Amino acid sequence: MIASWDMALVTTFGRTIMGLLAALMLGFIGYLFWSVSFPPLAGLTFQTFTVVNTIAVVVTFGTSIAWFKLEAEWKTRIVALLLIAIGAFIGGWIGYDYGFDKGVAAIVKEYGHIPGGQLRVPTHDGIRWSLVSGAVGANGLALGHHIWRLLRYNDPFDF
Repeated sequence: MIASWDMALVTTFGRTIMGLLAALMLGFIGYLFWSVSFPPLAGLTFQTFTVVNTIAVVVTFGTSIAWFKLEAEWKTRIVALLLIAIGAFIGGWIGYDYGFDKGVAAIVKEYGHIPGGQLRVPTHDGIRWSLVSGAVGANGLALGHHIWRLLRYNDPFDF
């Protein structure tokens, strides 16, 4: 019995680590796709919407790969996917909002003002915080769902 719980812990930690790595790597690739695909003068609102949602979508995909359970029933997989997507999008937007403010403060500190009188592109701090908080949010909700299922059904083999 103890060996089965040990395997559940190893699998849980492994999926968490792989989910974070996949989300961060694919999120960074999503940011690179965004930075190459859309012109810099497309407007701050469009760029912000595009970059944060692109990062959230690829973070959802990367996290889902790590937490996917082929043998689970389809309803369980749908719930897990929805939780991962919610964590990625909410975490991404909260992180962007927090990081954007830090980025604007850093620009004002460096230049004494915002160059050109307005900010035309999303700040790098906002993008970094969006990526990290989206990955943590998605993996946190996936981990919570996984642990809830382990405890709810008292089945250490449900990994």
